[in-house]
Formats: sequence, C-alpha cells, structure tokens
Amino acid sequence: MKKNMEEAIEKFMTMTEKISNCGKNPRNYGTDVDIYRSEIHIIKLIGDYANLHVSEIARKFGVTKGAVSQSLKKLERKGLVEKYLDETNNTRLLVKLTDKGQKAYLSHEEHHKVSDKDILQYLDELSDHELEIVVTFIEKTSEMAERHL
Repeated sequence: MKKNMEEAIEKFMTMTEKISNCGKNPRNYGTDVDIYRSEIHIIKLIGDYANLHVSEIARKFGVTKGAVSQSLKKLERKGLVEKYLDETNNTRLLVKLTDKGQKAYLSHEEHHKVSDKDILQYLDELSDHELEIVVTFIEKTSEMAERHL
C-alpha cells in the first residue's frame, strides 16, 4: 500500500471517529432544550423541505420509519416540531417546525456558516476536476461505511 494512501485512510478514519463522537454532546442552538446531532439534522431537513412525512425523512436518512418516529416524539416533547394531518391523504402525518424549532434551525444554519467557512472556501477554490475527485472519494467511502453497518 502506498504511504499516501495509508495516510489518507488514517485521516479519513480519524475524521469519522470525530464526527461519530460529536453526536454525544448536545447543544441548545439558542433554545432552552438540549438538542443532539441526530435531532438537529432532522430539524434541518424539516426546515429545508416543507410538508415532510415520516417515510420521506426515513428515506432521506436511510433509517427506519420507527427510528424517525422515535426521534420525532423526542423533538415533539422538546417543543421543536409538530405533527399534523395531511389534508390530501388522511392516513399520513406531516411534520413542521414550531417557533422554537425554527429558532434552532436558524441557529444551526448560522453555526455551519461560521464553522464551515474554511472548508467551503477550500472547495470553492478547487477546479471542477479536483472537486469531482473529492465527490467520488466521498461516495466511495460512504459505500464502504454502508458495508460496515
């Protein structure tokens, strides 16, 4: 194995561990409740897309509807989301952010705008070909991660 390849794999594994571990420390995102990483990403999804239902959220995250339902129950108890009946399909519940949920969503967006500025600038400076290589690497490592689940 090439030395650079070993280094790339090691750095990737270190990065994934850091991402995995950051989910253990909640933040409040400008609200009065603790919000975990998985929860804020559901909030982000709901904030980004109007009229989502549980199946759509599960599909976008690649998890079960049961897992999403459990997370939504927690978010409801925290006052961050509300469920309501879909007027076009009475068997389906849709999800929307409450005012508190919207506040968390906006705080999370601002957090990323500040925290991710360096990487966004770096990616913006790459050529189309270099960016294609980065995207392919992410896709390949994502496939690898799927095999390890």
